[in-house]
Amino acid sequence: MKPIKIVYDEKGNTLHVRFSDKKEAYCKESDVGKEIVYSIAADGSVIGFEILNYLTKGERKPSRGLPVKTAVRKAS
Repeated sequence: MKPIKIVYDEKGNTLHVRFSDKKEAYCKESDVGKEIVYSIAADGSVIGFEILNYLTKGERKPSRGLPVKTAVRKAS
């Protein structure tokens, strides 16, 4: 399994998460919320997503960490 890439853009206040090195063909807005955008490859697979307005104004203080939760779950 390749590592997941997580990049926070401080200027744009967005969090980019990529699962694949495939080239992005287009983006699609999420049905769940207007602030989540999926990155789609040419074959139709989801290769990542972007969270817009990731941090609130109160959270946008210079720090060395981001509020990201991780969990490893067994596939069912």
